[in-house]
Amino acid sequence: MKHPSYILVVNGTKVERPVFVLGAPHSGVPVIAGALARATGFHLGGGSTGVLNAVYSVARRPSLTTEKVAGTASLLREAYAEEWQLTPLTCPHCPGVRGERVPANVSAEPCEHSRRVSRYGDATPELLFCASALHEAFPDALFVQVIRDGRDVVARMAEDEICLAWHKPSVMKPVSEFPNHFYGLADDEDLAEFREASVAGQCAMRWRGAVRMSARIRNEIGPEQLLTLRYEDLHGGGVATAKKLRSFTGARVSASHLVSENGKWGVGSWRRALDRDAYADVHEKAAVELSHLGYL
Repeated sequence: MKHPSYILVVNGTKVERPVFVLGAPHSGVPVIAGALARATGFHLGGGSTGVLNAVYSVARRPSLTTEKVAGTASLLREAYAEEWQLTPLTCPHCPGVRGERVPANVSAEPCEHSRRVSRYGDATPELLFCASALHEAFPDALFVQVIRDGRDVVARMAEDEICLAWHKPSVMKPVSEFPNHFYGLADDEDLAEFREASVAGQCAMRWRGAVRMSARIRNEIGPEQLLTLRYEDLHGGGVATAKKLRSFTGARVSASHLVSENGKWGVGSWRRALDRDAYADVHEKAAVELSHLGYL
C-alpha cells in the first residue's frame, strides 16, 4: 500500500483510511452509507457543493483523472477538508443545522461532537467516476463498491427526474471525450446511439458504463482496499454484510442499520416496472454486462 505524503487534519484529527462508497445511481449506495454513518466515531459526508463540482467535472471530462490526476486529487482534498469540518452550523447534531441561532464567535469552530469523530468517509452521488483521483488524493483510502441488477437500476432511474436531467441534449452537448463511463459511451457511434435510444436504453447504457468503470477500479485499486457488495445480498443478508463491512473498514457497523429506503428493497421490481419494449432495450444495450455479473 502506498503511504500518504501529506497530512490532512480535520477537526483536530488526522484523516486516516477514509471510506468512500461507490456505485451507479440507485444501486444501493445510501443503504451502505447510512449504516457507516451510524457507526461509532464515524462521520460520513455526501453531496457538498465542492465535492459535487469536482465529481461532475470528472464525469464530463474523464481525462481529468488521467492527464491531470494530481490537480484533481488536490481539488478533492481541499473539498473534503471543508466538507468534513464539524461546526455548530454544519454538524447534523448541532442546533445551528436546525436553524437555531449560533453565536458568531463559535460558529466556525469545531463543535463538541467533533471530538467523538475518528474516521471519515463520503458517499456523494457519482463518486464512482472519480475513484482514481480519490485513490491519488488518499492513497490509504478504502472503497466500498455496490453492484445491483441493471434491470432494477434502469427501472428506478427511469422514474428519477434528476437522473434523466443528465440526458437532455443541452446538458450532453459538451460531451466529447471517450470513453465516457458516466454515459456509457465508448465513441462517437455510442453517443449517436444514446441520443436515439429510449429512456430505458439510455439508462441501460449509463448502468453499463458504471459497471465498466467498476471493473476498471477493481483492477487499479485491488482487493486490499476495495470491497464489492451486491445489493441483492443485503436483503436478508444484513448480518453477513455487516460482518464484511466491520472486517474491511474497522467501523462498528450494525446489521440493524442496513435498512433500505421505506423498508422496500425492490429486488426484481423490473418485472413490474419494465414493459416488453423497455426490457428489450435494456437487454440490447447491457446484456453482456448483465450476463457477466450473473443477472441473466
